[in-house]
Formats: sequence, C-alpha cells, structure tokens
Amino acid sequence: MNHPNIFRTIVTSTWFLAIIPAILFTVFLHPDNSRYNLNIEHTKKNFGQFEYPDLNGDSISEIVYTGKGLPYYFLSIFDLNMHVYDQWNFYDSLSADISHFFIGNYDHDKFKEIYIFTFKQDSLFLNVNEILDPNGLKINREFIIRIGFIGGKAATWLRPAGFFDTDGDGKDELYFIISPHYRSAPRGIVWVNLDTKKKEDGPQVANMILFPEMKDVDGDNRPEIFGTMSASGNYRANVPYSDSSTWLMVYDDKLRFKFPPVEFRGFGNGLFVSSFKNDKENGYVVVHQVGGADTTVIEERVMIYDTAGKLLRYRLLSDLGLSKIGNTLTIENKKEARIYLFGNNFVVLNTNLDLIRSIPDPFLSIPVSFRYDINNDGEDELILYSFDDKKIIVYSVELKKLAEKYLETPENEWRFSDFYSKAHVRRVFMNSGSMGYFFNLKENKYFFLGYSYYPGIYLLFFIFIFLIKRITTIQIEQRESLKRKLVTLQLQSIKGQLDPHFTFNTLNSISSLIYLEDRQKAYDYMNKFTQLLRTMLNDAERVYRSLSEELQFVNTYLELEKLRFGDKFNYVIETGPGVTNKEQVPKLVLQTFAENSIKHGILPREGGGLLKIIIERKDDYLKIVIEDNGVGMAATSGKSTGTGKGLKLAGEFYDTLNQINKKPIDYAIVNLVDSNGHSTGTRVEVYVPLDAGISST
Repeated sequence: MNHPNIFRTIVTSTWFLAIIPAILFTVFLHPDNSRYNLNIEHTKKNFGQFEYPDLNGDSISEIVYTGKGLPYYFLSIFDLNMHVYDQWNFYDSLSADISHFFIGNYDHDKFKEIYIFTFKQDSLFLNVNEILDPNGLKINREFIIRIGFIGGKAATWLRPAGFFDTDGDGKDELYFIISPHYRSAPRGIVWVNLDTKKKEDGPQVANMILFPEMKDVDGDNRPEIFGTMSASGNYRANVPYSDSSTWLMVYDDKLRFKFPPVEFRGFGNGLFVSSFKNDKENGYVVVHQVGGADTTVIEERVMIYDTAGKLLRYRLLSDLGLSKIGNTLTIENKKEARIYLFGNNFVVLNTNLDLIRSIPDPFLSIPVSFRYDINNDGEDELILYSFDDKKIIVYSVELKKLAEKYLETPENEWRFSDFYSKAHVRRVFMNSGSMGYFFNLKENKYFFLGYSYYPGIYLLFFIFIFLIKRITTIQIEQRESLKRKLVTLQLQSIKGQLDPHFTFNTLNSISSLIYLEDRQKAYDYMNKFTQLLRTMLNDAERVYRSLSEELQFVNTYLELEKLRFGDKFNYVIETGPGVTNKEQVPKLVLQTFAENSIKHGILPREGGGLLKIIIERKDDYLKIVIEDNGVGMAATSGKSTGTGKGLKLAGEFYDTLNQINKKPIDYAIVNLVDSNGHSTGTRVEVYVPLDAGISST
C-alpha cells in the first residue's frame, strides 16, 4: 500500500479542504446563536430621575420625572399620552445621593404615593404626595433630621429600606437609612409614621449601611433590616461601632439590634449581607471582602450565620478560586437558596457552601450585578455589566448565558422598574443617570436553526471548493485542448512548408547549378535550403519567435524562391522606427502570406512583380504589411490551382492563439485597385499585440 499517495489523496480531497476554512470561519466569525434575544431601547432625557410607576392601580403606567426649573426643582406627572396630571414644586434642593424619588403604598389602597427627600443646608425634609387621589396623603417639608453639610453641599447618603406597620395602626411606617459623610453627623436608621409624623431613630453608629434590605428572615412575620456594610475609616468621634471595623448589624422593626453586632476588624473592608431560607434553616449569607492593606485581618471568606447571629460555617474565597470579588447575590427558589459570588470567576454555592458551578469572568474587569425578571417568566435573571467592556450579559439562575449586548451607560447605579403600556403589556425599564432603557428579553424562535450553521458553513465551503476545482479542471482541459490544437496546426504548417513542389523545385534548381558547374552558387543555395529545413524542425514546438528570427526565415525562403523564378519577382523588407526586431510574433506570420503573394499574385502577372514586407509599430501593436503588385484576388478567383490550405491554416492558427492571448491577433486581406477599378495587387495587414500574454515557446 502506497501511504504517501493515500495521504496526498486525502489532503487534496474536496471534503478535507473544506474543513480548514470552515473551522477558521467558525472560530473567528462565531454566530450569535443565543437562546434569547436581548433588545435594548434607549430613551434620552434632559432632566433628572425618570420612571414609569402605576400610581392609580389601573395596570397602566404614568410618567414621573424630576427636573430643575426657575427657580424651583419640580416633579411632573403625565399619562402615556403626555397629558399632564400635576406638577409638584419644591422650595428646597434635591441631590442625586439623597433625592431619588421612590414609590410606596403605606395605606394599601389602589393609589400609590411618591416619596422624595429635599434639604436646605443641613436640614432634611420628607415630602409625600398621593398625587392621583384628591383626598390622599400629602406631606410637604416635614423636618426629619440634621444631615452632613460640608463646603456648601449636602454630604449624606440616604436610601429607603421599605415599609412596615410596626405600631399596629393598619398603616405602614417608612424606614430608611442615613449615612452622613465623614463625621458631619451620626449614621443610623429611622422610621416615620406618615400620619402622625412621629419619628423613631435607631442606635447611632459610625458604621455605614450602603444598600439596605428589609425582609422577614426569622419567620416571625416582622421584618429584619440589614444590608451591605462598609468600614470607611472616616468617622472617629465617640460613637459606638467605629467604622475602623466592619460590623454585621441586623435590626428589627423597632430599630433594635436582633443580636449584638459582630465585628470584623480592618479599615477599608466590607461585608456583603443577604438573607436565605430553605427547608432546614434560615439565616444570613455574609461575604467578607478585604479592601485595606492590613494583613492581620481575617482572610476573605463566605459565611453562614443563623438568625441569632451565630456563625454556622464558612469557606475561604481562595478555596473557590476567587482572588478578588466585586458583588454577591442570594436567590431563593423552590428547591434551595443559591449564593452567587462575582469576581475573577463567577461562582455558585448552596447554603452548605458546596460548589455548584464556576465559570470564568467573561469581562475584562469585575462587573456590577443586578437581578430582575426581564423576560416576564416569574423568575429573576442575573444581569452583569462591565463599564470597562461596555457590555451586558444576562444569565439564568443556573449561570447559563442567555444573551449578550453592547451597552454604554452614564452611571454605575441602575434602577429597574416595571412599565405597563395602555394595553397592559409589561416591559422592564432601567434608569441610569440621564438615560433610560427598555429591556426586552425574548426567546429566540430560530435558536435550533443555529445548529445547522456549522454543517451549513462546511457545505458552502465544500460546494465552493468543488466548483473551484471543477472550473480549474475545465480550464486545464480547455488549455490542453488548445495546446493540442496548436501542435496539430504547427505540424500541418510544417507539412505545408515542406510542400513537395517547393522542395523538389528547389532541389532541381540546385541540381541545375551543379550541372552548369556553378558549384559555389549551388553550395550557397544548398546551405540556405538546409538552414530553412533546420529552422522549421528546430522551431516545430514553438508558437512565437522573435521578429529577427521570423525575418531571417522569410528572407531565406524568398532567396530560394528567387533561385527558382529568377527575375520573375523581386522583394523588399523594411522596418520602421521603434521596431527593435526583438518583438515576439507568431511563427510563419510572414512566410505564409509571402508564399501566397508569390504563388497567386506575382507569378500569374506578365512581366514579374514586386513583393513588399513593411513592419511598423502602432501603439501597442506591431503592424506587418505584406503587399504585392500581382494580379489581385479578383483575377485569381476561380482560376487558382492551389488548395488555399496555407491561408486556412493561418486563420485557424490565429483563432486558436486568440483564445489564449490577452489581446487578439487581427489580420485583413485587401484587394488593391486603381482609379478605374482595375486590380493592382493584394495587401495583407497583420496586427500582432506587443504583449500577447503567453510564452514564446
């Protein structure tokens, strides 16, 4: 068995050649074959916060936005037809940190209230408006607390925690956390009775709660309040729970600690705190993140605490392949709660801290994470976004990628809310700074067709390569056919040149010279004759030769013809300016027409004649003229004893060459006449391109 031949057969086969480009095309131009399609519609705004809440319970959104007028800040409410309901003006200032409005329903009726905090210097005011209910709750400039005010600017972080009826009057109290910057004022948590304006403060602390969450964790039908904690190290006043450490703090609805705060020493560190419930236990997921340079603090870890603040178990982040972490989420489903850690890897754990899944971070930088039901299936999706990559990726809770999209937003804080159209169709709206976005995640109906992409690409390349090979084969076959035809024509032309009459007559002429004892002349002519034969045989395989070789050949031929016919004809060969004699011309371009002129034009003429060969350069062509003053074509019509094979062979020869050449060879035979219409000879004009485009051999 010839293994090299088998290998050559395989690697040159069409099916094998199609594999290579198909693989490269798939790797570098991989199709977006997502199970879902994520459409993001941009809505640019020229004002502040913008949302679409349903304020009157009719399942149709209203339009609410804030802005700065002259001289007051305002909040406007419109229906979806942009018909204004009302405009709410504020005599105090708004701040992005303090005054993002939010929606609530403290009295549990069909009308919702709009809540917004304003400030004047270091005084914080609460404003509430049940704007679509004429008899609804309205609160303007209710003083709440002193806030941080530094350098003429409000220096306070405020976030709502939620609503709960803690005093049992049937209406909810509003809970919020307040964290002044630096040590401008104490930090803590507050609730307000919206009817009586009664206010309760929790214990003053130096530690900061950044993103509060309010949820019944221990199952007593009363909520706990907790959230992400930070040790900023900028509050050194004599206040409990210094922010030189991070503290795990959980409040009840009376703003008391559920258990003594748990200290995690170290400046610049943080705690991500979330809750969980499963069939066996309830508690808190706590992720400790090291942000400072102090190496004596505990290693970064994920921990499980019970509702009484007891550490149940932990696992080092380094054991999970995490060298850095940006955010965490905890999601409860019907089976179990899952913990999501987003860092240099995306990690999923159960509450036993067993690893469920881990995938590499697909971003160049640690992303921010959100959770929201954006495909309206009743379950939240995981939304990851990198501000460096300007890319958003949506995952399922199983951490399977659903969709990916380019997106550039002005701020890293996103606020998701529901939008309901006039047809009661739900859409997801996201607000980020001066931009708003509608998210629409739908299942790709043509997802399974994507599996046909790979065999389809291979099939296309297979067909393409097959056609290329087939076209190449046809071209080769045509080229070989032309070559065979050229060889045949060359052999026929050689046979025509070695015409027996010409050969025998030439030999008879030489014999006559020998008989007349003119040995030197006989020798010269014999030498010319053998030179002619040698040239014809040596050039048998050539298609083109130089003009000088062609002129030498035709000159030898004409001298031999002169030997036969003596003064019966004369000839002249002239070359014009610019002709180098190195130009490539088809073989026998002169001899065939010269022979025809002598035989059919000059010899029948009484008194002999003249044959002229004139070669000139015309632009990109060589113009060859063979002209005689013989009897002309009209006189020889029907009288010639020749077969005309020479001219026929020349025509076929040029036609065949023109199928190969870049530029065609053209020729014409003209009957010359005088002013009386009498024939005065024949002229043949041959135009040979100087760049024929093929080899001379």
